Amino acid sequence: MINVKHKMQVRDRWVFDLTPITKATQEFTPTGTDYVLMKQGSFKQANLAFAETNGAFCVNQPYKVAGEGVVISFPGLRLLESRYYIQNELDIGNLTYIDGGTNTTAIGPSRLGDPVVNYVHFPANMYQTLHTHPSHRIGMIIKGRGKVELDNELYDVLEGETFFMRRNELHNFVTEDSEVILYVFAPDSGTGPTDEINPLKIRTYIGQQRADSKKYLKEDSAKRIASRSAVDISQQRSFK
Repeated sequence: MINVKHKMQVRDRWVFDLTPITKATQEFTPTGTDYVLMKQGSFKQANLAFAETNGAFCVNQPYKVAGEGVVISFPGLRLLESRYYIQNELDIGNLTYIDGGTNTTAIGPSRLGDPVVNYVHFPANMYQTLHTHPSHRIGMIIKGRGKVELDNELYDVLEGETFFMRRNELHNFVTEDSEVILYVFAPDSGTGPTDEINPLKIRTYIGQQRADSKKYLKEDSAKRIASRSAVDISQQRSFK
């Protein structure tokens, strides 16, 4: 596990760069898609701005940031849309996680397999079950302080800091007398929309007919037959 205090490159299956956000304003121009995780930071683009916000953003146009957090630059992914998620009320998430934790999908994948950002809440006095993830994890602590147990050692995770954890590392989180809240980025996803599992398509029902549909079908069929007959006659005349 790495505490991200300086710019670093990740070149292990997924190619992306991590840049810590500082209190001094920084400018970024994405070559692909950037994911921005912030604690009480400011974010500005040509047509919008956020101030003192706990935000998770997915953007592909130039922007400026300042505060605490991290920019994850993903050059190999160019999404056509931008997404902006704000979590200023720091409370539990919408979904249950393991060992009393909860999470909310802050930036969901556009398609199954795309990157995902989760807002995660760990309760106080939690000793998490040992587990691994098949892809890297980048965590940015929004609130609280806790520890990560890794290789039989405990590593502090502090408010405002960002950590990088390589794929398949066996670990668990430990909290003491306070809750810990963080954003967690993963470069891939195990669930998400597909062409078959499509929220729009799933709620679209095909096969119904109007009460008088047979009448329209008969009229339409008669018109098509008449049209084809007219074309056939025209073609016969042209051959003569």
